[in-house]
Amino acid sequence: MADPLSAADRSALAAEQGPVNMSVGGVLVLDDDPRLSASAIAERIAGRLHLIPRYRQRLRSPAPGVTNPAWADDTHFDLDWHLRSAHLEAPGDAAQLGDLVGRDFSRRLDRNRPLWELIRVSGLEGDRVALVVKMHHALVDGVAAVDIGTMLLDPTPEPLDIPDPGGPWTPRSYDPVRHLARIAGEPTAVAQRFLRSSVSRAVAATDPRRGLSDLRKASDTAIELARQRPQAPMTPLNAQLSANRRFAMVRADLAPVKAAGAKAGGTVNDTILALVTGMLRRWLDHAGVQLPADPVALVPVSVRREGDEGGNRISTVMVDLPVDAPTPEARIWMIHQTMDRLKESAAVRAGALLVGASGAAPPVISSQIARAMGTFRAFNLVVSNVPGPQQ
Repeated sequence: MADPLSAADRSALAAEQGPVNMSVGGVLVLDDDPRLSASAIAERIAGRLHLIPRYRQRLRSPAPGVTNPAWADDTHFDLDWHLRSAHLEAPGDAAQLGDLVGRDFSRRLDRNRPLWELIRVSGLEGDRVALVVKMHHALVDGVAAVDIGTMLLDPTPEPLDIPDPGGPWTPRSYDPVRHLARIAGEPTAVAQRFLRSSVSRAVAATDPRRGLSDLRKASDTAIELARQRPQAPMTPLNAQLSANRRFAMVRADLAPVKAAGAKAGGTVNDTILALVTGMLRRWLDHAGVQLPADPVALVPVSVRREGDEGGNRISTVMVDLPVDAPTPEARIWMIHQTMDRLKESAAVRAGALLVGASGAAPPVISSQIARAMGTFRAFNLVVSNVPGPQQ
């Protein structure tokens, strides 16, 4: 038994090259409680893991590098391997927690196991603990990652009554020969269907009779779509990446953010982009950098529909950040105008094509796409706003 990855999920695998690490995650900071002990967390996850079967599956491919991988049950699944504990020495402040998270996210997940981990961090000031959840982007997008919180959290002090799965979990066997035979029956068919429909919406329809050559042309089209807008300006952010990561947290009340957006005629998302723009303006001034054009943010846009589960349901848009706007209100309004224009244009459809292009192709082609996409500077930074639980 093997479940295919979506094109967008596979693109997350293809993007993980060189120093690029495609792990995503979150940090829950909670008041300490006996129900948050390491053993209690393990028991909670074990009792609810059947709700998210993908978390007991790993990547398998009958012909690595030639055929795309699929999800298959991990016959050696070991929950304890995915759960770890860490302790902060006094004072246990946010900077120490951020350092721990940054170091952990500098390390890639093991593709020979299900692509997730959870760390329980004790020793935080104020008698608190943190749960650091780490997942591969091929497993979830931001919205799906938030949904995973339901595995750990309940809406009331009383735990939800989760139906028993009906016995111990038994992994389904994986037959590489059967997997290979199944995908051999329709070589590149899924990729062709995806790219044909996407390209026909974003640009002009391709000839559906051209097989693999059509796939290559559609891949070239995906790359050219990104080239159509001006190259993003060079900034100190665009230096050569290393494998090392940093993580930091800042807290802000939601009410003032909503009020600022409403006053300037924008949304919460517009306001967050404006906050980042103001931060960039101060940072560029401090660094003594003058840009010939506005910096560009790649902004993921959820295209998830009701009923969609797990995986990636995202597009992307490129947003010019008006760092020279005279006031915060002006920044919010200008960004709001830009986002409205982008959402009504073909940009979201084109972004979905770019997200899925490398994943829709066979691995040999997808690696070429990933390298080609790295030959030009399409954006300077990524800004993602994922709404958390609403209670």
